[in-house]
Formats: sequence, C-alpha cells, structure tokens
Amino acid sequence: MTGKTAYWIGKKPWDGKRWAYTTSGIVLDDPFQKEEIFRMYRRYVRQWNEIELNMDRSLSEHTHEVCGAKVVGGNAQKFILHMQNSDRDTWILEVNFARGFSEFYPGLSCARNTMRSPDDIRSIHLHWSQAGNEAFKEWLKVEKEINETKGEWTEYKAS
Repeated sequence: MTGKTAYWIGKKPWDGKRWAYTTSGIVLDDPFQKEEIFRMYRRYVRQWNEIELNMDRSLSEHTHEVCGAKVVGGNAQKFILHMQNSDRDTWILEVNFARGFSEFYPGLSCARNTMRSPDDIRSIHLHWSQAGNEAFKEWLKVEKEINETKGEWTEYKAS
C-alpha cells in the first residue's frame, strides 16, 4: 500500500483547496512575486475597463484572457487564471482578495476596481501539474514584457 503524496508544497493555506487535474499547490508569499501579480492584475483591469467604460466599443471585444491565460472565474473574493499549453504545462493562479476590497465599481457598471496596493491581496495560490510551475514563471515574465508599456488602471471607486 502506497501513501498519499502531499499536494501542498510548504505550508498548507487555511483557505486553500485542491483543483482537479493539478498535482501540486504552493502559497506564493514572496513579496517580489506578490508585487508582480499585483501589477499584472492592474494591467488586466486597464484592459477590461478600456472596453467596459468606452461606449464606442463593443463588449464582445473582451477576450477574458491575459496573455493566453484564461480568466476562468472568481467572485467578489478571488481572481482566477488558468493556462493549459499541454498536458505538462497546466497551472491555475488563484488570487484571493483581502477583506474590504470591492472588485467592481458601485452601481450597475461592470467596470472593475483595481487593487490599491498589494495589501488588497489576502493570499496567492499556484496550482499545477507536471511542468506547470515553470510554465507559470515563464508566463509571468512574458506577460510583463508584453503589457507593461500599456499601463495600469489606478482608479478605485468605493460604494
């Protein structure tokens, strides 16, 4: 009888759950990585809001992607990205928002709020299978190179 292999590498988060089709997970708590993901999210919000808040543009322009990674969901508490290049390079990034962060502008708009600082992130979990961990690191570098010059959304509207 073989023992069950550990899913979480390092500390297991109190709010962490396993994802289907992934074999490992880790809490990303390095301040540099947190800053990189904070900046990526602000760039994504700019991409989203430039379409959402411009009446001359069609909502069908939303790609629901960040450099090929799919924005697969979330709710008022989290932002989730998924990338699957092959069976080997699957990863899921789960960014859990801090208490008090409001994801959307108040009212009927679907415009997104940006994070005011990395403190708006409660925790970050990376889930992967096979070489997905390395694929995520490479993706984060590429996303920064492509989108850094496009700027970030800085406006936050509270209800």
